[in-house]
Amino acid sequence: MKRRDFLKKSITAGTASVAGAAFLPKIDLSRSGSILPGVTPDLAVVTGSDYFNNTVKAVHALGGMKNFVTQNAKVGLLINSPWKNPGTYTNPDIALAVVDMCFKAGAKEIYSIEDAAASYWKRSSLMENFKDEVASIKSSGRKNTKVVIPRGKKLKKADVSAALLECDVIIDIPICKDHSGTRFSCNLKNMMGACPHSTNRFFHLGSGAEGYYDDIDHLSQCIADLNLVRQPDLCIADATEFVLTNGPSGPGDIKKAWKIVTGSNPVAVDTYCVKLRGLEPEKVQMITMAHEHGLGSMDINSMAIEEINTQ
Repeated sequence: MKRRDFLKKSITAGTASVAGAAFLPKIDLSRSGSILPGVTPDLAVVTGSDYFNNTVKAVHALGGMKNFVTQNAKVGLLINSPWKNPGTYTNPDIALAVVDMCFKAGAKEIYSIEDAAASYWKRSSLMENFKDEVASIKSSGRKNTKVVIPRGKKLKKADVSAALLECDVIIDIPICKDHSGTRFSCNLKNMMGACPHSTNRFFHLGSGAEGYYDDIDHLSQCIADLNLVRQPDLCIADATEFVLTNGPSGPGDIKKAWKIVTGSNPVAVDTYCVKLRGLEPEKVQMITMAHEHGLGSMDINSMAIEEINTQ
């Protein structure tokens, strides 16, 4: 039996629903099934409608948040939060679960690298439970740092959020969705949220293109080059409900895959998620370009993937 097949499994686990605003249900983190003791999967995928609890389960399958966040760590969160239409932004229940886990793991400070507005958090019915934690999240302050990217093919230098470099831990929390230019947006693309408008403008128009999506090769290579600056320590992709058309802003046709996909490598997570979008990873340039940079493997067939079903 192949290692991946041995590790890939489905767990049926009931989760309690939230009752009232005073407390959250206890999450069942048991992991029954034939997983090798001491082996952490490359990817953990949890399917179900309880997004908060399923996010906790997905990170637990990777060894828990303490595997990524050490005591007194400064944590930077990169959340895809600016959009308003359904299926275009990371579900705030997922982001709240990450905030809660980070503080419980001992994080000293949490920074929002691309500042999430108060209105974003209020979209969650769980917000009242975590209003103090959310209030304590620090703004990146739009402070940027110039970086040189020696291995960059198109992007040789860039301004990026200072928090991206200064935080001890970076957690990428994108939504898997359609994008009118690159056809797909997830972890790799979400890193543009750590850049000011001037840098992102170069991504789109730096080759001399007249329109934002006139040179997808340049845009895709710049995204891959940007990911050389710093890779996230943990990727938590929202593949629950997302647009298949008219991305990134929508409105568009919605697909409900109900999945939260986690891993420590953005190339691997994006390779898994792009298939949910209905595309082959080999046809999405920024994924292949990031792979060519050595930023991660696209061969998910050889990876250990733990599949958990909470429905």
